[in-house]
Amino acid sequence: MAVNSTSPTGVFAALRVRDYRIYWSTGLVSNVGSAMQGVALDWFVLTLTHSGTALGWVVGLQFAPVLLFGLWCGVIADRYDRRTLLLWTQTLYAVQALLLAVMVLSGHAPLWLLYVLSFALGCVFTVENPARLSFVTELVGRALIPKAAGLNILSLNAARLIGPAIAGLLIGAIGTGWVFALNAVSFTVVLAGLLSIRPRARETASVSRPPWTGAGAEGLRYVAARPELVGVFTIFGLVATFAVNFPTTLTLFAGRVFDVGSRGLGIMNTALAIGTVAGTIAATRGVSPLVRTVVVGALLFGGFEALAAAMPTYPAFLALLLPAGFTLMTLNTAVSAFVQSEVSDAMRGRVMAVYTVISMGGSPVGAPVIGWISQHTGARWGLATGAATAVLAAAGVALWLARTSPSPLAPAAPPISRSVTTVRLTSPEHTPACEPHTGGTRHD
Repeated sequence: MAVNSTSPTGVFAALRVRDYRIYWSTGLVSNVGSAMQGVALDWFVLTLTHSGTALGWVVGLQFAPVLLFGLWCGVIADRYDRRTLLLWTQTLYAVQALLLAVMVLSGHAPLWLLYVLSFALGCVFTVENPARLSFVTELVGRALIPKAAGLNILSLNAARLIGPAIAGLLIGAIGTGWVFALNAVSFTVVLAGLLSIRPRARETASVSRPPWTGAGAEGLRYVAARPELVGVFTIFGLVATFAVNFPTTLTLFAGRVFDVGSRGLGIMNTALAIGTVAGTIAATRGVSPLVRTVVVGALLFGGFEALAAAMPTYPAFLALLLPAGFTLMTLNTAVSAFVQSEVSDAMRGRVMAVYTVISMGGSPVGAPVIGWISQHTGARWGLATGAATAVLAAAGVALWLARTSPSPLAPAAPPISRSVTTVRLTSPEHTPACEPHTGGTRHD
């Protein structure tokens, strides 16, 4: 049974809770395998098709179910036992990775089947993500949620620091098929971890389950009632849709702009991950940011991304990925901590579903669009388009909030009923959050 700490100090305070420590450490192993699969799948599709558009579709199809079914799947997380849901979804992740491995190793991996498996992966993720985000409170309690939320994103980004570098080496040494197989094996670790923990009883154990009809829209109404949260989620959604398409853009930069191969792609992802890990730690250590932090962070992220798009050399491009990752994940951590701290347990799954839809539901549109732009005008223009979207979204929301809210940059009041002014920008994994896909579980 998890124990609620009364003094949640320090970045790693949540790891003092045994069940959360098991959950986090086993999830880290699985996240590394998923990050490896994400790089391997991107590289395999590019080498199979030589098409930025096809690469964009593979990425986009993974998030299409979020857009189609996201709100409804949040109801599932509120109606059923979340640990049971996680056991089923992690098993299905493993099956998907195993199918990819068999297909590639057997030499029968048609593009249409890769599309189908990408969509199937997205369907599993749409159920798993709200359940996983909501499950954290059953392990640590409300006082430690901000720390746990930061550590979840840290796990994801640490995996991106390790996984792509390993994948870059393994793709050349043993091939993409065996990378998929290794990811399938990694899910056995997280399944064992889930079986060994005993979460606390949910606050709503004695409350009737929410009805299917109309329940998913309740989370949307909860968000819509708060102008600052609407503004921040607008930035969040546009950045996630068009500016965070690194599986597409980095793969094209590695293969077409700098010609550095799969190993160079792994180094790109590692450079980005170094920035995201640093940003996550900084955000977890600091106080809850204001709306201003989100706006400024989006402006800075767009600026660094635009500079990266213009860099003439590979080392200079790598250098710009560091601050880009830092600014993006500082925002991600802050929003995740706020959302999970401020919602009631009865609404948690549905609000997390709205969060998931906003963070990743635009990828079916954004990834193919950025892939098409990159295919027809060049990878640099694809990356620059996303950067411009981030800057314009931040500037537009800042002007809107300045007109509609008396003091949109003021600190948020503690009660849930007040307007939201502290936010997170995931996601995947998506990742998400505001995250490129990883091909599996995402502890953000």
